[in-house]
Amino acid sequence: MLKKLNPKEELAFLKEIHGADHSKLFGVLREAFALLQTRAQMLLGLATICLTITGFSGPRMAQSNGVSRFFIGFGLIFVLAAVAAVLVGPLRFRWVTAWRADTMDETLIENIRRRDSKTSWYRVATFLLLVGLTGYLLSLVFYLSTVE
Repeated sequence: MLKKLNPKEELAFLKEIHGADHSKLFGVLREAFALLQTRAQMLLGLATICLTITGFSGPRMAQSNGVSRFFIGFGLIFVLAAVAAVLVGPLRFRWVTAWRADTMDETLIENIRRRDSKTSWYRVATFLLLVGLTGYLLSLVFYLSTVE
């Protein structure tokens, strides 16, 4: 059975895999940050598509009935909250090599903590975006149910 590792245990595990070569260990973390940034950009792309579509069809949907109006507003609030979570979390920019603790191990542990924090923000943003898209979809369903 797999066990969730804390940052110190994860560093020890990475050293088992890669040895004590700090350049390899920093490389692993750099790749993790790059992956988080790529996925965060994907979330921003989905949010942008949602906002763009809403700009074209949103007014018509909102005018169709009160339920559609409620759900489109609900959805947009959550989509914008997802964008904020992405900007505060995964896309908040900080160079891995610009900050250093007293030792290399402590520096790597702090970077693992930063990666974990960014991952948590990414999960929050994903959840908010899904709720927002669900609201938008419900608005569309209620709009289509009234269109003749």
